[in-house]
Amino acid sequence: MNHMNHQQRFSASFGTWAALVVVLVSISDRVLAQASADPRYQTRQSDCRHEPPPGAALSVRRTDSGITKRGYLAEQVLTQSADASRTKGGELLICTEYGGVEIADSDDNQVRLQLRIEGSGEGSTRPADAAAQVIGETKLHAFMTIHNGQLMVRVWHSTLGFSRPGSQPAWVSVRLLVPARGAYRVTTEAFHGEIAIRRLTLSGVTMRGNVGDKLKGIPGFIGFTELDYVELNGDVDIDNLAGLPGIREAVPPNLAHTAAPILVKARAGSSCQLKAVTGGDINISIQPAPDVGVKALGESNTGRVTIGLDGGVAGDATGASAFQVRRFSSTAGYDSKPIRIDIRASSGTGNVNIVSIPAARLAPPITPQR
Repeated sequence: MNHMNHQQRFSASFGTWAALVVVLVSISDRVLAQASADPRYQTRQSDCRHEPPPGAALSVRRTDSGITKRGYLAEQVLTQSADASRTKGGELLICTEYGGVEIADSDDNQVRLQLRIEGSGEGSTRPADAAAQVIGETKLHAFMTIHNGQLMVRVWHSTLGFSRPGSQPAWVSVRLLVPARGAYRVTTEAFHGEIAIRRLTLSGVTMRGNVGDKLKGIPGFIGFTELDYVELNGDVDIDNLAGLPGIREAVPPNLAHTAAPILVKARAGSSCQLKAVTGGDINISIQPAPDVGVKALGESNTGRVTIGLDGGVAGDATGASAFQVRRFSSTAGYDSKPIRIDIRASSGTGNVNIVSIPAARLAPPITPQR
């Protein structure tokens, strides 16, 4: 009798688990089917909509690794390099929906571009082939020209491949090295991955992003939107929530907290404005100098806002704002400084820190003798 009860309980338990497995598989299938049915997760036109730059094409050296397969992954690496010794500064534009962007100074007169395209075939019965197909369906565009003595580089992909099934996108990561000579106007559009501009003089910056890298099993996203030891000679506009008007929707309020943190380490070469908007933390450090005035406004709803300026004077934040926490400060004699930087940093849920503090006492500015 006990043996029969045990068998009956086992059968009932097994039946329950089997039914649960069927339900979970059914839910998983429906989720995959919904993702596959969403046109945003099928091979489509990219959100990167650009045209070739003006100017005469540089003589470019190219390499192509071809598509290599490893397990359920595939990869292709393309490189371009050219002599840019006749250029000074210029305009740089890079757009990729999925993948990181790094723009930095080269150590010679060469401009070097590396494009790494990666595909995943997870969910397919022939994963390596599916991953390679993702790469093949992603059309890349890369141009290097010289225009009025300036270097012009534009890189984007006009289509974006997705795996079938699985709906995994192609990841297009871009690394660009340019001569540090002159000032560059830089535009980046990259919505799933880190963005970094390093050690360049910038005549203007527009950065549009969203989240960092996603690693399964780790909550949230990893990575920054970063200006790394740059000189600012023009206005900076960093926004990880705005999207692209008419092309890519802005980040909805319930997802704003996932937006990548912003990190700025810079010195001011001429008067400019710096605007930073995201849902994560914002950290901005401006190198202090006797001839530089700093004015800073930090805003958040639930985060902490801290402003630390050498000789800073706190004041009231003016103007209408939807943020609950606002702090304002400016350095003494701001309006009389020959170089002035006006900072506004806004985050819905992150902490905001804006600093300009010397490591040691600064010498007074030297007045030229007549």
